[in-house]
Amino acid sequence: MQKKARILRGYYKDVVSFKQINLISRKNTYFYGGQLNSLINRDAIYYVNSSNGYSYCPLHKSIEIFLNKKYEINTVVIQIWDRLDTSHYDFEVYISFEENEIKIYENASFAGFIRIKFEDQLVDKIRIYNRGGSGFNGNLSVIKVQAFYSIQN
Repeated sequence: MQKKARILRGYYKDVVSFKQINLISRKNTYFYGGQLNSLINRDAIYYVNSSNGYSYCPLHKSIEIFLNKKYEINTVVIQIWDRLDTSHYDFEVYISFEENEIKIYENASFAGFIRIKFEDQLVDKIRIYNRGGSGFNGNLSVIKVQAFYSIQN
């Protein structure tokens, strides 16, 4: 049983990683600086400026990440682009399994790293919804997304 759980949990590694061959929806998602330089799941070092290194979606649209397998996870980490010191974003994060969606985060927060912990869930899709735009413009600008199973303390 323990071996089965490790496989299901992706051996505790980032299940959104570029190496996992996941699909990021191109509908309403824009890869600023070209897709290879701005994928939110790439493992390369990120160089971000006003024309490179991030993905974004317009107001009232979503960035959707379809996982290539169904994984049990309990943590999602999102790095939001801090274009300005006062950048804030209004967004929601959902996870889903077989089209049953659960909201795991809802907040208007400043840019930077957001670590979202939730009960262990089987997941095949992560959706980041741009509810209210940002303090800079209406877009939600995301640099990196990670998802994994973490031992809860």
